[in-house]
Amino acid sequence: MHTSSQIFQEAGLKPTQSRLEVTGVLAQSEYPMTHQDILKELPESFDRVTLYRVLDWLLTNGVIHRIAGEDRTWRFHINNSDLTNKQTTRYNSTPTTSKSNKLNQHSHAHFQCENCGKMFCLNDVHPKLTNDIPPDFVVDSIEINIKGKCVNCAKPLEPLVNPDHR
Repeated sequence: MHTSSQIFQEAGLKPTQSRLEVTGVLAQSEYPMTHQDILKELPESFDRVTLYRVLDWLLTNGVIHRIAGEDRTWRFHINNSDLTNKQTTRYNSTPTTSKSNKLNQHSHAHFQCENCGKMFCLNDVHPKLTNDIPPDFVVDSIEINIKGKCVNCAKPLEPLVNPDHR
């Protein structure tokens, strides 16, 4: 796992205290986090508007990605799995926002547990485009959201044993 300072250094991006704090929270989380989840982990003096601005900047620069949850709330996660790809496609030069680079930055599936609501990045599940997309169309992103029960929720419940009933 990379620290927020390492992420900025490898990306060649300018760190600010706010960017480092938000990236640090996201880097420590196993799961994509909502705006509210992130805000709870930041110092009390950190305001919502600053968080929105930092998240937008991190998205634009490919440090994080966002996922729309079943509840229509954005969740944010660090691009750990894509770091190597981003370094070769984007970070060795001035950041660009070309559509082909956006697609290269984040191209894995997500799993949302229908029981507990947690969302997981499935870093090894990558969508593949076929040649069926018309040549005049430009793909900005691909979202694959898989729903079901996570490993914790899928475990069978142990039967309740009544000691009086044998």
